Amino acid sequence: MTQRVWPTREEWAAKAEYSVRTFCTMYERLPADAVFTTPDEDTEAQRLAQTLATAVRPLLNAEINRLKTLLPDRPKAGRARTNWFIELEGTRYDNACNLGSLEELRRDIARSAKAGAWGRIHWEISRINRSYPAINLCQLLNDLDALDATVTRAEDRRRTEAQRLEDEAVAHEMAKRNTDDGWAKELERRARVEAGPLVTYHPAN
Repeated sequence: MTQRVWPTREEWAAKAEYSVRTFCTMYERLPADAVFTTPDEDTEAQRLAQTLATAVRPLLNAEINRLKTLLPDRPKAGRARTNWFIELEGTRYDNACNLGSLEELRRDIARSAKAGAWGRIHWEISRINRSYPAINLCQLLNDLDALDATVTRAEDRRRTEAQRLEDEAVAHEMAKRNTDDGWAKELERRARVEAGPLVTYHPAN
């Protein structure tokens, strides 16, 4: 068996920052219930998102219906629908892909509006704006830009707080690894690893 080679105390202490920053992403250190918008921002974002969700639906409907006219009749579900899709070629295949994506977006936006998930609505409508030029969102851009500003502010705060928590964790770990107590606990941990797991055998009756 190859003998395990452990880092020296100095090497172990020097890797404190690396250990913390690679243990998890900085965003995983945030509390699950953390909120990065003010109550007023949240209220306004909800209003903008609901307005956008309502306004984009007829635009989605129009493009979905247009794409349907460019395709042969589509089976409702099951293997017949799968075969229908597989047999498409060229532009028809592309149109079918766009049709499926837009139908899914329409469902997601409706669900997000019902749940009040304004961040999700922002992401979905921004995706439409980026990826589907056939859908003209010119009349929605002012509201979309306003919602985007709120999302950007919230994300900046989230990033700042996550970075702060990670930096605190780094400082704490560096301090711990430079104490005799921290080193003693590390030696205890290594001894447990070397000893291996405790296996208890319970014979069958």
